[in-house]
Amino acid sequence: MFVRQVFNHRQKCLSKLEALDTHMLTSIDRKSDLTSGPRYLMAGILASVMASPAVLAAAATPALEEIIVTSSKRDLSLQQFSGSASVLDKETVQGLSSLSDIAQRVPGLATVDTGPRNPSALMIRGLRFDTINTGEFVGDGATVASYFDNIPLQGYYAPPSLSLKDLQQVEVLRGPQGTLYGNASIAGLVRYVSAKPQLDQQSLEVGTRLSNTRRSSGINHDTDIVVNTPLIDDTLAVRMVIGQERNQGFINNPWLLDGPRKDSNDDRTDMARVSALWQLMPEWQISGSYHYQKTDISDRQAANPAFTGDEFTASTLYREPVTGDLRLASLESQYQFPGATLTASISRYDYETVHRYDQTHYLLQFEAPPVEEVFFSGYDDFSAYTTGAFDVVKDNIEIRLVSDSDQRLRWLGGLFYTTDDLNAVVTDTLPGFADFIGMYRPDELDYYATQQQDLREQSAYAEVAWDILPQWEISAGLRYFHYKDNVETCSTLLISAGIEGTELPVDCLANRDSKSDTLGKISTRYAFSDDQSVYFSIAEGFRRGGANLLPVDITEARSYAPDSSVNYELGNHSYLFDRKLRLSAALFYIDWQDIQLSTRLESGYGVVINAPEARAQGVELEVQAQLNEQWRLRSAVTLTDAELSKDLVDLTGSGEDAYKGDRLPGAPRYQWTVGVDYQQSLGWGTLDASLNIARKSGIRTALNTNFGDYLNLEGYTTADADISVSRGNWRAGLFIHNISDTRAITGQRTAALHGEQGQFEYMTRPRTAGISLRVKY
Repeated sequence: MFVRQVFNHRQKCLSKLEALDTHMLTSIDRKSDLTSGPRYLMAGILASVMASPAVLAAAATPALEEIIVTSSKRDLSLQQFSGSASVLDKETVQGLSSLSDIAQRVPGLATVDTGPRNPSALMIRGLRFDTINTGEFVGDGATVASYFDNIPLQGYYAPPSLSLKDLQQVEVLRGPQGTLYGNASIAGLVRYVSAKPQLDQQSLEVGTRLSNTRRSSGINHDTDIVVNTPLIDDTLAVRMVIGQERNQGFINNPWLLDGPRKDSNDDRTDMARVSALWQLMPEWQISGSYHYQKTDISDRQAANPAFTGDEFTASTLYREPVTGDLRLASLESQYQFPGATLTASISRYDYETVHRYDQTHYLLQFEAPPVEEVFFSGYDDFSAYTTGAFDVVKDNIEIRLVSDSDQRLRWLGGLFYTTDDLNAVVTDTLPGFADFIGMYRPDELDYYATQQQDLREQSAYAEVAWDILPQWEISAGLRYFHYKDNVETCSTLLISAGIEGTELPVDCLANRDSKSDTLGKISTRYAFSDDQSVYFSIAEGFRRGGANLLPVDITEARSYAPDSSVNYELGNHSYLFDRKLRLSAALFYIDWQDIQLSTRLESGYGVVINAPEARAQGVELEVQAQLNEQWRLRSAVTLTDAELSKDLVDLTGSGEDAYKGDRLPGAPRYQWTVGVDYQQSLGWGTLDASLNIARKSGIRTALNTNFGDYLNLEGYTTADADISVSRGNWRAGLFIHNISDTRAITGQRTAALHGEQGQFEYMTRPRTAGISLRVKY
């Protein structure tokens, strides 16, 4: 598949890249509001930094730290990496609390910030196709692969927010990563790298943050304790972290059937992790970890001002909580042979979650005029809610052999085996309705469905890099995969079908699917010096197909096929002025085929189908400059043009047609961030301060107005700041997030499908200010 696609698209896409810069700027000028001037900001950042070479080159100015990318399955400096990557270090991540915070500092990475209840919709380079609405039961859409160390995190039914406590760094690779990571790497990779046990250091670290959110009546707190203990000096060590985060709500709801509630959307996360490192001999080490996280989220971060008249008041009849238990376990053995390192690992991802959401007004909307049939709406006290319980277990085995990096011919190869087991139960409950129509149904269920899924995948991968000249490298990679997917779906209507008692007379239907294919990657990199390099790469990514949870009498759209992407990229990594300035830039063009689209059938059931194709093109720039001993500048700018490249007509019979040129949902045309860090010795201690400002352009919630939840959402700007003083082993500080108290609408469910009372809009969290204290021993 790879060779065929390369030759089919080579001429078209190389010509696109040649004219990309000019086309992007004129295209975005034509199609979007550039009052915030991203291209002028990009030029201004470079001009301001480059205009002061004497300052940057001053001997007293410290050099920037080396960035090491570990997600390439070997440790590489950024200059040695033939791709686009960003790495956030431990100090930076320690001040962040969510993926949305990470996205504000990384070019090309965007999220739809719908609060902790719904998984953040990850996007890299604009590759997202689903509408921006409730996000029930579908996770993050999985166009971006997510990993915790070497544990793949399930794309669907993902935990709402993975704890960022005690991480060594977070790595973001932009562009498909199919050869090394396989499934879900359509657009790129986000990898959380945990801090590892130290064999020669005993340490204890305690930190806490207390804050208040505007419009909330309570106090938020975030506390963690980290312990590192060598059990046998230089041989065996254990590292443990426990933490709790509690955020108070700020949404009120006077419409709840169990009584009005203030601050309804509070959330709590408890986590613990233990890891061990055993250095049996200089060449051989064994490591293992276990991570547990319990999440309890009371309600959506959403309100219905059109119905309630207040921007922070919801109108649902039921609270819509989510609870989750996440368990991650891994065991890894690493042996250093002469010239190569062998790594063998096993891991498990286990996530159990229960969702509930209000279905009252969605069901009533089916009987709104001009529909003449009256069933549910005949009951004045009608209400309904849906409950979904999911248990996902993913087991993985990986063996890889990686050559040493100091060889002219470098290579790596691996085998990967994974199993996915899913058990799901979804029910609709209609309290009091059976009694109203004179029917005996004590469980009050109207709909009951189950799904069991058993997937097995085997894959083999390899990459080879060869230095033609000391400064010129070419590399190629290949991955072969084969998977089998067995799915059984059972369902039944109950009250609506007149079935009394407690019986669940389900009808079942089994589906089987299998797929074998190859993914490829080729790249070349030329190093002008140890500090400057340029690269060109062509890489593929893919995402597995699956089955839809539907009643057995619906025969259409029971399954959907894999989709794939091909990325063409030209980029540069540079250090300038004695490593006082770091600059990374990339031009990219992506073809996306057989796209998986979440939509609805004419019957109203939600499904995933395959749409024709789309493309994304753009430019990314990331700059970091150490201006002097005290000041450091950070900035990133992304311009993206992502749209359909073929018409999408009458795929489901629901009238949700889209056309070539329609912009992809959730994809901002531009985003930028600017940050400054300041550090000053006080004689008795050290003062640290930082300010970060981020801007994201407006997005569309769906492809066009044919889709029921289509809206144009405005862009917005947020700013965060913190200041701290440290002395010896302690640090105390103040922080403020969302300084301007911006109420940005980040997603919306319209009245078209859910009625006036059932609509809502997601929003950013209001201004939050607090204090922090951290002590290290």
